[in-house]
Amino acid sequence: MDERIPRQKKRIAISLTIELAAASGNREARISDLSLDGCYVDSITSVRLDEIIKFTLSLPTGRREEMSGVVIYVHEGIGFGLRFNNLSDDQRMLIQQIILTDGGTL
Repeated sequence: MDERIPRQKKRIAISLTIELAAASGNREARISDLSLDGCYVDSITSVRLDEIIKFTLSLPTGRREEMSGVVIYVHEGIGFGLRFNNLSDDQRMLIQQIILTDGGTL
């Protein structure tokens, strides 16, 4: 079932590598869209609704940022939506910078 979650912020299409630290183990995955509130993760990793996922974002500059989010919907075997939680001011500014650099708007 494809549940539609109303979006509060515009998302941009992007391709960023992350390392997931989920209950099922650590795996590499990819963020395919991003907003100030969250992202979509392309991954076959099994996750549950409301699960808190920790991940490390790897930027092309070499910077790595540890972040976390709550799973808000799941497309089993394809990917899942995350809503960021507990972002620091620096992390929020980093996401803003990524969005603006990739042609998005805030």
